[in-house]
Amino acid sequence: MLSGFKLEEAERAIVDNLIKNYQNKLNEKFRWKELKLRMKKSARGKMFLHEVQGSLLTDKIFSTKVTEFNLFAALAEAMDKLMHEAEHHQRTARQ
Repeated sequence: MLSGFKLEEAERAIVDNLIKNYQNKLNEKFRWKELKLRMKKSARGKMFLHEVQGSLLTDKIFSTKVTEFNLFAALAEAMDKLMHEAEHHQRTARQ
């Protein structure tokens, strides 16, 4: 589920593809129930600062917040953090 993503058509296509790739990775590694991503965009001079808040629901809720000037880098970093947290939880739960 995405919220706060008011993007141009080209940006939207890239974001959708990026998220779809991460969802495929999640499907390979976890049983997950819900993925939520929320974006806030604020002007910093002539550039925009993108804040991406993400949460992943498996048997536990994992959350992250990333702030970057590049939206795609912020999304990738947020998804990577969520995946790493879930992987860590999965490894430690087995022990």
